[in-house]
Amino acid sequence: MTSCQWFAGLVLTFHVLNCPAEGVDNMLDPPPGKLVDIGGRRLHINCQGEGAPTVVLDSGVGGFSLEWTSVQRLLAGKVRICAYDRAGYAWSEPGPPPRATSQLARELHTLLHNDGLAPPYVLAGHSFGGYNVMYFAKLYPAETAGLVLVDSSHPEQTERLPDLPARRDKAGASNIVTFFQGQSSFAWYPEDIRPMVMHILSTINLYRTQQWESLNFALSAQQVERAGPLPDVPLVVISRGKRVWPDDPYGDALELEWQKMQREMAGFTSHGRQVIAKQSGHLIHLEQPDLVAESILSVVNEARALASRTQQQQTPDENK
Repeated sequence: MTSCQWFAGLVLTFHVLNCPAEGVDNMLDPPPGKLVDIGGRRLHINCQGEGAPTVVLDSGVGGFSLEWTSVQRLLAGKVRICAYDRAGYAWSEPGPPPRATSQLARELHTLLHNDGLAPPYVLAGHSFGGYNVMYFAKLYPAETAGLVLVDSSHPEQTERLPDLPARRDKAGASNIVTFFQGQSSFAWYPEDIRPMVMHILSTINLYRTQQWESLNFALSAQQVERAGPLPDVPLVVISRGKRVWPDDPYGDALELEWQKMQREMAGFTSHGRQVIAKQSGHLIHLEQPDLVAESILSVVNEARALASRTQQQQTPDENK
């Protein structure tokens, strides 16, 4: 593998990722889930288990459905849980521009409905995936039963994370974004799926899609911020407990602001709370899948309880 295919660091300052034209974009056959037409192109979704509300998992920039495998295996006996690939990743076919959150959330909505997955949904998003699930919840509040944000990006992240002018000038970009790279540790994947992971990480489509999502990162942040408040649903914010930025004044500033934004997001609904993943860096769902699964299940159970109380209130008392 080339250095472009594997990144040692968790944090990148992204301008344009120039990956060599290595790897082949032929799909592994068969995919673990199924391909669903959303209007002239197909997205891959892999659902396991039964039980409402359906859990939907969305990854960060450069991420794909297989990184949720351990979480799915932990929860498949308790609820229907679906991981999908955004357009251009893994088995999903590339999508039209702009590859920004408003487009991605609408594509997810079409995917779920075309696959016959009835709402409401509990949506879990990692990193940039947090933008997508928050926007989905704001756009479709009646179809959202709960949210889990896994070390998610904050809607004000591009405005509030400190930037180094020297890095921006060197990159020749006026709108550079500091963010976490989505994949950094092959060993955290279950052993039986590593061949598929290796193949996907070598495909050109993945890197092209990663480029477009990253270059539209600031636009996505604006879209989430301008979409209004979240519906008042159960919310868990899972934040990393391990430091990932450099041990220097710049890293200190990044770390302080990141943790502040994580705490803020737990207050986005009246049902929100924060959980600290003490043993994890940014890739919590790979490093501590048991904690992520536990948090998702807690939101599912709270959503079920709220739905039950609402139904009881709406059902006439026959004894009266």
